[in-house]
Amino acid sequence: MKLFENFNFKWIFLVGIVFLFHSCTETEEEPTKIEIPVDTYWMYSSSCLVDFEENFLNQQSIRIADKEGLEVVNSCSDEIPEIDFDNFFLLVTRFESMGFPIFRDQGLYRVTGTDLVYEIEISISDFTGKGIIYCFGVIPNDFSQNEIKVQVYEN
Repeated sequence: MKLFENFNFKWIFLVGIVFLFHSCTETEEEPTKIEIPVDTYWMYSSSCLVDFEENFLNQQSIRIADKEGLEVVNSCSDEIPEIDFDNFFLLVTRFESMGFPIFRDQGLYRVTGTDLVYEIEISISDFTGKGIIYCFGVIPNDFSQNEIKVQVYEN
């Protein structure tokens, strides 16, 4: 009888250790995500921005590093702040949808210590028709040589 009791205890102990080991190895840590404070703004596309559209022929985002690159946008909106291009560049992302997009949030993040990700959150409304949003991030020139991945989240 004592042998049987020892066997049960050892069996339960062994199953517990295996379960603990398995649960520890299966969990993945979420990547560390640190927000980098940047100025941001956005605007809907308009007929005034037709010339600006050409900058995005085969890409989702562009970098503007001087006032001349921003002239068309400045002529279409008086809400764009003055940018000190000696210390900053402008990351512009274009998002197009067949459902009208609604801007929610945007920001620059350092993920897992080294990767830079510019995250944009957009909702798609039930209204049909092509809609285009431009999202702008005023990024310090310290990051001008870094690759910045753009991630658009639709909800």
